[in-house]
Amino acid sequence: MTNATPNSGNTLLSYLPFEATREQAEALYFAEEFLDPTCPDDLFILRGAAGTGKTSMVKAITDFLTDRGIRVNLAAPTGRAAKILGFKTLTIAHTIHHTIYRITSTDDDRIEMELRANTNEEYSVYIIDEASMISDIHRREGTFRTPNSLLFDLISHIKQGNRRNKVIFIGDRYQLGPVSERESVALNLNYFKQKYGLTGKLSDLTEVKRQVGDSPILRMAHEIRRRSDEGLALGNLDLFHFSGSKAAVTRYLNLYDANRPDSVVMIGCANKNVHTFNQMVRERLGYTGVLAIGDQVVVDENWADNEHFIVKGDTGIVRDIHDAIKKIAELEFVTATIEFRTPENLPYYITTRVLLDSLKTPDGKVDDQMIRNLKGDRMAKNDYYRANPYPTNDEYVGAMRLRYGHSLNGYRAQGGEWDHVLLHPWFPENHYRYAYTAITRARQSVASWGRQSWWLN
Repeated sequence: MTNATPNSGNTLLSYLPFEATREQAEALYFAEEFLDPTCPDDLFILRGAAGTGKTSMVKAITDFLTDRGIRVNLAAPTGRAAKILGFKTLTIAHTIHHTIYRITSTDDDRIEMELRANTNEEYSVYIIDEASMISDIHRREGTFRTPNSLLFDLISHIKQGNRRNKVIFIGDRYQLGPVSERESVALNLNYFKQKYGLTGKLSDLTEVKRQVGDSPILRMAHEIRRRSDEGLALGNLDLFHFSGSKAAVTRYLNLYDANRPDSVVMIGCANKNVHTFNQMVRERLGYTGVLAIGDQVVVDENWADNEHFIVKGDTGIVRDIHDAIKKIAELEFVTATIEFRTPENLPYYITTRVLLDSLKTPDGKVDDQMIRNLKGDRMAKNDYYRANPYPTNDEYVGAMRLRYGHSLNGYRAQGGEWDHVLLHPWFPENHYRYAYTAITRARQSVASWGRQSWWLN
């Protein structure tokens, strides 16, 4: 099939730049019916494994809607996933949090995320990528709190603007679900019917496109899916193995590009292994101290000031450190300038206090009592914070918390893509989703080192 020039008269199928498989054609037929404003359905779920053409279909849907003058909003659970979605669709995409929440103050030491009023009454379609990561459990721990679960608030926001508004959830049911949850409920049509009273359609893509079928990464992903579906042991996968961790670090550094954070990553299951690999890379790069200019970092807690909101998991590069370490209530801080990227991939810079202690431990955690001591100290010394005890009102309580970004665990890597992936050899036994998610983060190559095992020691 030759792709037609996009215009309002073409079918959705004609927006694909290649000949559609039977599954793809059927899914796009259902999607076109669904997208008609007269269709009463609320949601469409497009599930597909790696290599089945989900991304091309999302771009086709986006172009189809744009050509018809239908408002389309693209979002994903993380900043990394939103940037990839925007890049592949040539459209601006934001995080779900940015799309539906605004920050308000609370009456304690936390920041409340209030649901934005959706005042747009125009019929709109929301496309949500990496939907397997979306939770329907309301978690109230952490610095930032939301009114309800992310899924509940997302649906509420969408429907507030116009009851006819629709949402398309895109995802891969073989990937990791939300942390500590067994199921990706945002990819389950029956769940929406039973809990939310919403109607819709679901399409599953299982056939890997012929032109990418020779990819060793996709072959491994297909093998993991097959073993999972058939209840077989995961076993060992056909990966190139370096002789040990030192060789793996050398490989990493040969591929690393400080101006392209998506060039290479090491993915591990245990935080201690992730932390150790990060330290080895920093040592080889010649970085000393807890934080150095050039460090690649990942935001460990949602962070905000009067102008910016940085989502947990966003990656940055330390471009400057402005002062010596300052100790407050036995915790250590420096002022640093960190480069982040907008959804349009443009750099922007934030200069802020950084809490160094979150970089010192494998899990990034800081002792609760030490945080309470810090707050008590700032209450005594900062009159404005004492009168308005919100993290944004004190540079130390509201300091940015970071982790090193050369190595990530599977949950933090989810939604991202890198040219090359190095896998730490210790994984949970028969954890199909973890192995599948880690391997499919790679565009070009995946390797491991040592004697590969798929269980934790």
